[in-house]
This record gives sequence, structure tokens and C-alpha cells, in this order.
Amino acid sequence: MASKTQKNFCLVYKNTEINIIVKKNTLSRNFKFTFDKKNITGLVSIPKYVSFNEGLTFAKENADWIYEQFSSFSPLIFIENNSHILFEGKRKKIIFENSTNTNVFIENNKIIIKGNNNKHKIILRDWMKKRTLSNLNNLIESYSKELKVNVKKVRLSSSYNYWGYCNSAGVISINWRLIFAPHNVMHYIVAHELSHLVEFNHSDKFWHQVESLCPDYKKQIRWLKKNDNYLYRLRFD
Repeated sequence: MASKTQKNFCLVYKNTEINIIVKKNTLSRNFKFTFDKKNITGLVSIPKYVSFNEGLTFAKENADWIYEQFSSFSPLIFIENNSHILFEGKRKKIIFENSTNTNVFIENNKIIIKGNNNKHKIILRDWMKKRTLSNLNNLIESYSKELKVNVKKVRLSSSYNYWGYCNSAGVISINWRLIFAPHNVMHYIVAHELSHLVEFNHSDKFWHQVESLCPDYKKQIRWLKKNDNYLYRLRFD
């Protein structure tokens, strides 16, 4: 049965099929267009009294923008046997080896995953997340001592919208996909979030605090702006 609150469309633009979801929002007074980076889909939010077809017309009027967003995420990069990816900022080749023993190790320009029953991707993803958390804990321990702040909890995020997040309670959330970026990029994100525990804003004082921990933070921001879509394009499935 069709939903009364949303409807799916396929927008064809420049010989490319792009999925569009038009959704009615009781709080919306205007049309709003966003892009779902996870599902590579255009999202149109419309007031509840507006027809779905009017929402699709709005999408067509913004076809250039949605096509640009769609193209920046195409093609997706699937992490599988013999694929090449950036890992901690360096190009690595993924190698799956069949073995009764489960293990992951780095050998020169290769990441070798040993496992069986076609579980290599699961093994690799778990290993990457554990490595990310270990790196984060070391960074956070060092920076929190320097800033004299108390971090209550560290979480890994799978968000497609932010790289880091913190709240006044001292809970820090960092996107695990930063494992693909150079070490200094992760350093910057951690420095940014921990600095918010001192200055919960983006004032000059806040940025001076970030710079004291990460002197080349502007370089890391530029790297993220240039490569963030690449990090989101990397997928296990």
C-alpha cells in the first residue's frame, strides 16, 4: 500500500537515473532539497498540503544540483578482494586469504585478511573499527590531559553527515571512516571536538584552542573538503 507521507520517483537527467523521495512534513512551510549520502538519493521535503507531483517538479527544477551531488558519489567504491583503497591516508591493496585462523595484518602496501566462510569483509570492518577506537582513545587521552577536560565516553559514529560530535556531558562521537584518512585529519577532528569542551562555540578563542593542539588544522580541513566524498563512497556492501 502506498504511503500517505512519502512517494518515490525516478528522475532521469543527462541519461542518468536518480532516485528521488518526496516526503510530506507537517512542520514544513517551504520546499527543501537535501541529499542522502548513504542511499545516494535526493530528498524533497514539502508541506503536507502540497502534492507529491509538485515536489517532483521542484526536484526537476533543481536537477543540476542533484545531478552534481549524485555524480560526486559515483561510482561507489566497494571494499573487496583485490580492491585498492586509502587506509590511514596511504594506498593499500585488500587481499582475502582463506584460513581457519582469523587475522588481519598490514604488509607493505597490502592489508591481508585471513578468514573463512566468506567473512573477510566482516572481519576487516570489525578490525578497522577497533583500530579506529584504539587510535582515538590514545589521542583523546593525550589531548584531554593537555586541555584538562574530562571525557566521559568515546563512541564510534557511522554518520554520513558529520565527522565528529560532542556534548556538554563529555560524550565524544567520532566517525570511524576517518580510518581511511591521514592520521593528522583524525588528530584535527579530535582536537576540534575536545576544544568544544573548553569553548562550546566557534569563536576566535575556540579556533586558537584548536590551533594549539593541531597547528596545521587548516590543512586538514582542506583535505577533508577535497576528499570527504571519497570517504563516504567507500562501502563494504
